[in-house]
Amino acid sequence: MTDTEIYELATTIPEYWNEHLGEKIAKIKENQIKAGKSGTSVGLISDIHWAINRHHSAALLEKVLTDCAIPYYFDAGDIVSGAGICPPENIINDLIRTEKLFRNIQHKRLVTQGNHDTCYSTFEAPKYYAQCITASELYNYCYRVMAQYPDRVFGPTGTYYYVDEDVHKMRYIVLDTHIVPSDENHEDGTPVYHKCNISLMQEELQWLANVALDVPASDWSVILCTHEVPAETGLGPKNYDVAMGIIDAFRKHTKYEKTTHYEDAPHCDAHISCDFTGRGGNFIVWVGGHAHHDLIKDFNGIQTMTVNCDCTHNSKLSAFEHVAGTTTEQAFDILTVDKNNHKVYVTRIGCGENREFEYEVF
Repeated sequence: MTDTEIYELATTIPEYWNEHLGEKIAKIKENQIKAGKSGTSVGLISDIHWAINRHHSAALLEKVLTDCAIPYYFDAGDIVSGAGICPPENIINDLIRTEKLFRNIQHKRLVTQGNHDTCYSTFEAPKYYAQCITASELYNYCYRVMAQYPDRVFGPTGTYYYVDEDVHKMRYIVLDTHIVPSDENHEDGTPVYHKCNISLMQEELQWLANVALDVPASDWSVILCTHEVPAETGLGPKNYDVAMGIIDAFRKHTKYEKTTHYEDAPHCDAHISCDFTGRGGNFIVWVGGHAHHDLIKDFNGIQTMTVNCDCTHNSKLSAFEHVAGTTTEQAFDILTVDKNNHKVYVTRIGCGENREFEYEVF
């Protein structure tokens, strides 16, 4: 299939999707009515993985966002195929192709970096994912396009940011869990800081506490997105516990301070101090992907959530199977926040099922 043929799919919804899509749009609108005037909806898609994707999600997502008046959606990373042995051009081309595919809703896209989004290898097997494109290349082909939208408020690297939905008093925060000190390589050409294997939160933690979570008033609510989410043991980024401490202080309107040190990764060392006394707001959920299956977990009182992959990879951990040529070939969510009842209705488009959960307000 040529790129031209693939891009045509961005405006094409196969006939076999029509009934499913109509039912899901009706369900989202029903949830929005239940949520009332203060409620709002946001999309979540992750792990598109270009080469093993059916490429219908751009058209589907555009239809849902438009029909349901949804202003933003999270793209939680792993855009590229991330083939184990391939030239760097393949990674860059995947980033370019995905940006073009979703161009009609680019102004609604809140994207973050996944662990595969810089990784390639020109080495022989088994050195899969053994090299990385540079931070500048990733910025140019993934993040730069978003800088044209004035509603994004960026941190220093231009890869983490927040955006406000003023009418419904919502702030959407996107953090980058793959910021490393440099693009330095070892003598054999492998990266000193291998993004496919390193997941961390460090330099943006102070920004999260003192900028992103400095919401206009205590009746504002926040949703956080990263690629890896601490919904499961072993999948959370380094310092995720610090991020959790910050979030907990934000929602409980109290203070938090912590210092961390990693013998095996000193670049992840962090110190954070923040005080939300007399300020702060409500925290709804920390969302992401990476795991390729659905999970909602209460993590010490903070809701965390992963979304099934949008590609045709079938994880052994998933209860659902992607089948090409059916409505299970894609998968993404619409989260509708009911602030009055402190509840989130999750509507699944594609492979999987609808869910819901509650969150605490202090």
